[in-house]
Amino acid sequence: MPTMTDDTAARPTNRLAPVALILAILVPIAGAVLGHLTLRQIAQTGEPGRGMALAATIIGWVGTVAWFVFWGVFLSTLRGLTA
Repeated sequence: MPTMTDDTAARPTNRLAPVALILAILVPIAGAVLGHLTLRQIAQTGEPGRGMALAATIIGWVGTVAWFVFWGVFLSTLRGLTA
């Protein structure tokens, strides 16, 4: 039976990492910003959770760009319908 003697097994994941990931899905810009802050905090403290924070950052920025593209296309379509 494997035992967990690894140093990271005993340390909990950074608390902001899952919050950033959830925010990245619900409010992309907030998730992206919190993901950046969490990555900086993890780099200073050495806590686990870097992958989750990185995923939150990427998902947040992709979601933010998609949001702006959606609204740009939507508004230009409306403008074309009213002209």
